[in-house]
Amino acid sequence: MFVDNYMKHDPFTVGENALLATASQLMQLHHILHLPVVDHSRRLVGILSDRDVRSAVGFDRTLHERLTVAETMTVDPVTIRADDTIEYALEILSTNKFGALPVMRAGKLAGIITTSDVLRAFHEVLGLTEDGHRIEVALPEGRVDLANIFQALQEGGHEVISAVVSRTRCDGGEPSLYLRVPLDQRKSIEQCLRKSLAILLAPEQP
Repeated sequence: MFVDNYMKHDPFTVGENALLATASQLMQLHHILHLPVVDHSRRLVGILSDRDVRSAVGFDRTLHERLTVAETMTVDPVTIRADDTIEYALEILSTNKFGALPVMRAGKLAGIITTSDVLRAFHEVLGLTEDGHRIEVALPEGRVDLANIFQALQEGGHEVISAVVSRTRCDGGEPSLYLRVPLDQRKSIEQCLRKSLAILLAPEQP
């Protein structure tokens, strides 16, 4: 998964010398929360968010007509390349609590990727666009062979929508295998897994 596959290409931009009112109207008209800011040479110089606008204006609406984008924007924003991975984009967004990242290609602005875009990417990868059921399989260290699990599923003619191995359980450090399977195959897949000596786990309670 790469940024280029999920980013918004050729995003709306605003000039650094434009009035804040112009930028606000553009954001409202196109229902966007972040605007890359460019100079007269179309070089990226900043990013303007709706939060930046609200913080600058406060209760004085006349400031929209008095402030420029350059006075309000975040200067020299953190960027990401189009050929970077979605995982890397998620790391930057979550670590810095950003809402969006300008995307660069060959030193020029190529797009913008938002937290919603990243969530959409993982939504697709996890197979959540299809109806399915989650099955969680314990993976005690050194005791379960993933190859055996998938071989058993293949021999049984079972379909798997998605499969993820992760250390996310709160009851220990051992990893689990998270399978998303078709609803109509749930019971037969669970039986198949138990026959292969896999340990099925009940969903964690909140």
